[in-house]
Amino acid sequence: MSSDRQPRLFPALNRAVRLFIAGSSLYSQRMAEKFGLHPTDMQFLNLLELLGPTTPGVLGRCSGLSSGGVTVVLDRLEKAGYIRRSRNPADRRSVLISIVPARQKKLTASYSTVQEQFHSILGGFSDEELEIVLRFFSAANEARPPATPEPI
Repeated sequence: MSSDRQPRLFPALNRAVRLFIAGSSLYSQRMAEKFGLHPTDMQFLNLLELLGPTTPGVLGRCSGLSSGGVTVVLDRLEKAGYIRRSRNPADRRSVLISIVPARQKKLTASYSTVQEQFHSILGGFSDEELEIVLRFFSAANEARPPATPEPI
């Protein structure tokens, strides 16, 4: 599906995606500061919201953090009252991590303006265009290298 426009479109798309990621990361950092959290804590809460209750192992695979690193993040979040650990009914040797519902509501409410803006932007696209955007992000997520870095 190559075209003569791709040499112009690829760099423009690369720039747009990088600007989006940078802006999102910096916004997430400001929100973390607002709640007295570390940016990594906010991303763990994001993962928990997306995945639902999950194990520390899954969070480690998603984040690329070691088991010790995951424990440090979870300890911070638990101490701040954002998560709870409970027995995993599927494996009595492990725990499930879940967001405390009242805290989740507070976090979700703080992102309501951003969500409204996002929905407003999406509303300007046709169903076909939205399917292309979804296909792009799905493919990019599938192609992402493993979170754990390879040895140098």
